[in-house]
Amino acid sequence: MLSLLAVLLVLAIPVGAVVAIVAAVRRHQEDDPGQPEDRGQTVRRLFQYAVLLGLLIVAAMGLTGLLTPLFETGETLTRSDATLARDLTFTFIGLPLFLALGRWTLTRLSADPREVRSLGWTAYLTLATIISLLTAMTGLYGALTSLTGSGPLSGGSVATALVWTLVWALHQSLATRTTPDRRLRLVDLLGSLIGLGTAAVALVRLTAEALRQLFDLGGETIVVGTSTDGLLEAGVLLLIGAVVWSYYWLSNLAPSSRDTSWLGYVLLAGVGAGLVAALAALTYLGFDVLVWLIGDTRGATAEQHFSGLPGLVGTAVVGILVWWHHQAVLGAGRRHERTEVRRVYEYLMAGIGLVAAASGLTMVIVAIVEALAGDRDILVGVSTVNSLLAAITLLGVGVPVWWWHWRLAQRAAVADPVEELTSPTRRIYLVLLFGVIGVVAVIALLTGVYLLLEDVLANGFSAETLRGTRFALGILVSAGIVSAYHWTVFRGDRASAEALAASLGTGSAAQPATPAQPGAPVSRGPRVEVPGHVLLVGPADPAIAREVADRVGGSVELRRRLGDDVTPWSIEEVVAAIAAARASSDPDQSSELLVLSGPDGLQVIPLAPLEPPTGAPAQVSAPAR
Repeated sequence: MLSLLAVLLVLAIPVGAVVAIVAAVRRHQEDDPGQPEDRGQTVRRLFQYAVLLGLLIVAAMGLTGLLTPLFETGETLTRSDATLARDLTFTFIGLPLFLALGRWTLTRLSADPREVRSLGWTAYLTLATIISLLTAMTGLYGALTSLTGSGPLSGGSVATALVWTLVWALHQSLATRTTPDRRLRLVDLLGSLIGLGTAAVALVRLTAEALRQLFDLGGETIVVGTSTDGLLEAGVLLLIGAVVWSYYWLSNLAPSSRDTSWLGYVLLAGVGAGLVAALAALTYLGFDVLVWLIGDTRGATAEQHFSGLPGLVGTAVVGILVWWHHQAVLGAGRRHERTEVRRVYEYLMAGIGLVAAASGLTMVIVAIVEALAGDRDILVGVSTVNSLLAAITLLGVGVPVWWWHWRLAQRAAVADPVEELTSPTRRIYLVLLFGVIGVVAVIALLTGVYLLLEDVLANGFSAETLRGTRFALGILVSAGIVSAYHWTVFRGDRASAEALAASLGTGSAAQPATPAQPGAPVSRGPRVEVPGHVLLVGPADPAIAREVADRVGGSVELRRRLGDDVTPWSIEEVVAAIAAARASSDPDQSSELLVLSGPDGLQVIPLAPLEPPTGAPAQVSAPAR
């Protein structure tokens, strides 16, 4: 518990402080655009709130030390004079100073609205709330675990929980009453992250301990009377984390507006981290099973080989739960309309799956190179067969995740190329992918060439030279395959975007538009002058037929296609397809076009000119110009 909270504190506090400073400065500039901040006031606030935070910590430590003997259960209490003197000083000097400075601060907050929006007050509230929260959680864990019987009652833990919980409640109330809702965003984000991390780790421990008890996997370490200590400690930690997460996430953050910080927490801390944890655990779990069935166990017993099985199962279960909850809150994958948030979700999932699949492909190449170089271990304790099994496991886990989400994105690109191909999320995904692959490939190339030259200059080229460069070679080959595929996607997107821009008159080759005169009607879109007749076969949408007729300047006939796999019309896609078909046909010959909407997108089929029979559906023609 202490190590977990220490890690969370080390990660959360510096990041939170930096984000608070940047956000507060930006908001201050937005709130007071015409009133530059007096530098003297800024320096005064810096020292004022730094001293206030220091006095708060000193006073809380003194109170904790003085209250500790009240909760001790031992018959004798050993307490040094130096410790008592420190606690008395901290309490009777630090507490009055903190109360006096705090009262003066509240007076200024009430008198000057700029004080509430200042950087100092925001940073103080954030740091004081998060520090008190982490310290109170530590004290509560120690107090509750001692009460459950896993150890003697710790007076220090009880006092810490009592004092720092009061400190947290005080500052949380101050933040709610004195600070606008948007200023609480950072506290809610950090509190949700701390609660989620604590609850997830506790649930993994609880699941692992339950499996060990159920299947008696503890071996000789299980002692009569203490076998449930692990379950109780994990349950206490889960209770604390769940309470913190429920307050900050379910009550405060989840119902709030879905701004960038909200989406960042859900996508990175919830969806991304949950899926990564689940995939990693499932990969290790599948690898252990395959090695036990057909690999090289190095003579290990089943208990030794599967010693990490409970933890892997717990991590996989918790990771899936975290991912499922946050993607359900996000609504990704279940909305009919395609929003930018859904795109971010799909491309993020595709990227995670692609990393796992590329790692598996790298291990396949490494195993092949090792087999060609000779029968030696790739790693200490890992045979060539085991390495190949690890590759198969990574591919089996990563490829389905990547394929499923990438298929959704590609279907959207076919159904609505105007929106999807110009989406910033898709562009960032491809550019970021090429950037990461480029950096990895350069590092692998430098490493491989160095190892190659080092071995050649020392001993000459041999099988050991090939073995030494196997990982660099595997990374280079995998990076080349992944980048080659996505390069074709990138070029296809660019060509499609240019074709659409040219057909719609928005490309670089398009003629500059004539400025509209005042009172002139606004055109709904560029008009594509083409001869002939167009037959639309798909969903019954007369508005689409009228718009296409107005845009292409000819007669358009609409027929409804039966079936459930009919893709809705996209006016921009239909116009672009008609323009492309007309551009590739003989301009001297007038031909009809059949535009068919199917599950794989649009199909454009040229037809010989034919007069429609009597009783045919009404045609929609462009008005006379």
